Amino acid sequence: MSAIQQAEAELAALGPLPFSIPLGRLAPAVEALFQAWPKGEWILAGPRERVGAILRGCPAARLVDPAQGARPYKLAPVGSRPASRALHAVGLALGAGAPVMCLLGAAGAASGDLHEAFNLAVLTGAPVVFVYLDPPVSADAPLARQLAPAIEDLAAAFGIEAALLPLDAGSSQIGEALLAARGRASQAPQLLRLTLS
Repeated sequence: MSAIQQAEAELAALGPLPFSIPLGRLAPAVEALFQAWPKGEWILAGPRERVGAILRGCPAARLVDPAQGARPYKLAPVGSRPASRALHAVGLALGAGAPVMCLLGAAGAASGDLHEAFNLAVLTGAPVVFVYLDPPVSADAPLARQLAPAIEDLAAAFGIEAALLPLDAGSSQIGEALLAARGRASQAPQLLRLTLS
């Protein structure tokens, strides 16, 4: 059992709010992202990905209520609107003066908040790495009706450079891509899309 699977089992046993959301195919990528990102820098994750903070030493009990976050472990609270964390990431990056990683999925990408976050990040030069995890959904999911362009095309419209990598790439390859995007984020916000193969 991998470290992230052990962390998921530990958190699930505690009855997390709103309920346990398994990572499934996203598990290796989330594990690689949390392990590669410097522990002294903030991560804004969704209720599914928050379990990665256990890999940073955060006790599982601290993650039961996602709205509380885990400040000592640099995990921001999870809001009720998925794309609001993109806006929060921009503000946090500007306030901290250091790169911030923001994890997004389909619900966040389809929100106007993401457009605002991309625009604000570019206008202010906020050092944010937006990481879009392609959702492992069934073929009948209405994703095409939620977001017209590919997220990397949307990011490009705002002047954000995007890198694409298969979701099932090795952890070292995901970590290297994340750290490369982090390095470029000091000049301009970045997008890393982990795509389904």
